[in-house]
Amino acid sequence: MNSSMNKIVLTIGGDVCPSGQIEKFFCSGESEKIFHDLLDEFKEADLTIVNLEVPLIKKENPILKSGPALSAKAECIKGFVESGVNIVSLANNHILDHGAEGLLSTLDNCKDAGIDYVGAGRCLDEAKKVLVKNIKGKKIGFYAMAEHEFSIASPTSAGANPLDIIDFVYMLQTCRDKLDHLIVLYHGGVEHYSYPSSEMMKRCRFMIDMGASAVICSHCHCAVPYELYNGCPIMYGLGNLIFEDFFEKAKSEWFEGYLTKLIIPEAGNISFEIVPYQQSRGFVGAKKMKKESESIFLKSLQKRSEEIQHSNLIEEKWREYCSCHAYSYLRCLFAYNKVLGKLNKYKIFSKLFHSQHSILCSFDMVQCESHREVIYQLLKNYISRN
Repeated sequence: MNSSMNKIVLTIGGDVCPSGQIEKFFCSGESEKIFHDLLDEFKEADLTIVNLEVPLIKKENPILKSGPALSAKAECIKGFVESGVNIVSLANNHILDHGAEGLLSTLDNCKDAGIDYVGAGRCLDEAKKVLVKNIKGKKIGFYAMAEHEFSIASPTSAGANPLDIIDFVYMLQTCRDKLDHLIVLYHGGVEHYSYPSSEMMKRCRFMIDMGASAVICSHCHCAVPYELYNGCPIMYGLGNLIFEDFFEKAKSEWFEGYLTKLIIPEAGNISFEIVPYQQSRGFVGAKKMKKESESIFLKSLQKRSEEIQHSNLIEEKWREYCSCHAYSYLRCLFAYNKVLGKLNKYKIFSKLFHSQHSILCSFDMVQCESHREVIYQLLKNYISRN
């Protein structure tokens, strides 16, 4: 038997937000106006997976949160069906933007349309479930989780499966021997930062060490490098697949990304191919890049993928990023208003009103696990009361 006939191809795409101009095409199911020539990649795959970045709702009911509350019409599910999407990951920071009702509407829409979902549920136990698909005689598991923002499930409330390395290891202990491969879908990283942090790399590599066959990340809104770690693919950020720029300030990286085609052989490790595309810039939807643009994109991605193998360089890039965004982060941390935030940008306010001792105390609240748990609970209590 030809082993190539038994290979399994999984096509995985990044963040999809079917709002804006594209929404009408999702609602009408006009897949060729959404994904254009990328549809060929979907059709040739044994399974296609994307991250659904918004709840599909019938009425708006935004939760109290920082940042925008995103949504799309429930009818948008038709666009996913007609495009050949088989699985949507719901473990992300926007899936609970319209509360439990919005998430439950999304779950029901997916179920009615025959699309599987992973990474969210009516409670934490449901959100943590591994989705198992039997493809060409192999059992492929999918496990999705998101970093903690305003979308996380609890034992008694709906939401996304949180990033929890301890729970991840427990999950592997119970199901790894029952699977041929486990694919991890990880929603995290720093938005608009085109490198992974050293901590993110450490987490993803640990998942491979524990038994995952591949780790695919989303959330950063730009293309982030990849690596083969111990023979297993880690993609640190696919970029936006469908996500229009609602604020008219996005950089060019917002409009570029890549599909990952995981190729699972009859035996041995998974390999991968990359399909670069452009989206929502000068046209509606996502299309494959033209050859010249593709060449530039791949060279940049390859260069950064080589750079992440040097830990000193990654730390240097991280320090540079943090320094460039210091004033905005500190403004949020210390709850400055706009005026004080502007002053802080020039390091005037911080020097005048924060002693070295107070800065050290704040640092300890953040760095110490137990102190951080207390601060988290206090703020959570405050939000729930208001």
